[in-house]
Amino acid sequence: MGNWQLALVILASVLVGAFIPLLVMLASAIHRAGREFADIGARLKRTLTKVELISDRVEVLSRGFEGKEADLADALTSVGNLARGLDRNMKLINIFSTIIASVGTVIAAFVKTRFPAEETREPPPSGASPEKTTDEDSRP
Repeated sequence: MGNWQLALVILASVLVGAFIPLLVMLASAIHRAGREFADIGARLKRTLTKVELISDRVEVLSRGFEGKEADLADALTSVGNLARGLDRNMKLINIFSTIIASVGTVIAAFVKTRFPAEETREPPPSGASPEKTTDEDSRP
């Protein structure tokens, strides 16, 4: 094996060693982001419900006013547009949170099956003692 091949093998092993923790951190970040998006989606749903309730109450109150119907109609139209915009954004966030949560779970499962935990590895035999190597042993 030539020196350049040995250097290539060492470089590849260093890159793989640096890439594994990066994959674990990426999977964890994606999983956390998916949970956060799901939480934001739930909060937006509650907010949308409250906006709809306020819109209904304003509409009931506006029925009693005479002569200002045009101004109140504009205000109600704006509130309706806001509610539709929130509903659209909530749907997008629900879709993104579902996708991100599933991708995070898939990556976490892949990493877990590909690199088992330390607990699953078998301990060395009880009678074996680790061999010590010195600089003299490694010389040709």
